[in-house]
Amino acid sequence: MNLKKKMNIIEKTFLFSWPYAIVFSIVLYFITHNFNFVISFLLGVFSVLLMQSMNYRIMKNLFKNNPEKIKSRTIIIYLVKYIFFGIILYVSHTDPDWNVYLTFVGLFTFRIVTYPVAIISAHKGDDENS
Repeated sequence: MNLKKKMNIIEKTFLFSWPYAIVFSIVLYFITHNFNFVISFLLGVFSVLLMQSMNYRIMKNLFKNNPEKIKSRTIIIYLVKYIFFGIILYVSHTDPDWNVYLTFVGLFTFRIVTYPVAIISAHKGDDENS
C-alpha cells in the first residue's frame, strides 16, 4: 500500500472518529446519567485525535520534504504521545469525578475506528482507485 492510499484511510478515520465519539457519548450518558463519565471519555477522544493529528501532519511533511529523518522523528513522536497519554490517564485517575477506564476507551477511539474504515475501504476497492 503506498503513502497516498494510507493517507486516504487516515483522513477517513479522522472523519469517522467524530460521529463515533458523539454517538458513544450520547449512549454513555443515557446509560449512566453521569456527565462526568462523558467528559472522561471525551478527554480521551480529544487527546488521541490531537496527538494523531500532530503525528499525521509531521509525518506527511517529512515524507515530502525530509524522508531521511522519518525514523528519528517517529521515535520522538511515540515517546511524546505516550508521555502525553500517561499524563492524561494520571489526571483522569486523580480526579474523583472522572473515570479512568472511560478515558482509556477514549484513547482507543482512533484505533477502534481505523479497523472498520480500513476494512470497508479495502472491500469497496477505494484503495485501488486512490
